[in-house]
Amino acid sequence: MLCATSFAQNSFPESWIGNYKGDLKIYGVDSVKMNVKMYLDIVKTSKDSIFDWTITYDMNGKKDVRAYNLVVIDREKGYFQIDENNSILIDAYLHNKNVFTSFFKVMSSYIIATYIKNKDGTLTFEIIAGKADSVSTTGNTKQGEEDIPEVNTYPVNGRQKAVLRKTDQD
Repeated sequence: MLCATSFAQNSFPESWIGNYKGDLKIYGVDSVKMNVKMYLDIVKTSKDSIFDWTITYDMNGKKDVRAYNLVVIDREKGYFQIDENNSILIDAYLHNKNVFTSFFKVMSSYIIATYIKNKDGTLTFEIIAGKADSVSTTGNTKQGEEDIPEVNTYPVNGRQKAVLRKTDQD
């Protein structure tokens, strides 16, 4: 039994199960443009490889609930999917046992979504978004014997961040 408990405490997503809440800060160029209450509920379902992953945004009493599922695809490789239950599947990856990241393009924007489980048990959630149209292209030259690759840069036009604290007791 100790082995199973140890596994659950050190594994993802089992060790992240719980209800979390915090303030999501939506940043403009030079300041916080909006604060939104954010909740994340991670719950084990009856299927071994599926967890409820429910995000709720509360904007002045109006709740926007995103009832997703987290699906374990290959635990050893740190490969998971967020199933939005509307035909959208977002591939996501776990690194260092505490950093869960997805990187995707929707319409004309790239989005990087990251959840970090901190040593104090909080989760830091961050979104970085940018337009998919390159703002500049450099490189693609030869410097002496070295071939310099082409590098495209993209404008970052959105950033959101929240520190989510566990609301339930184990």
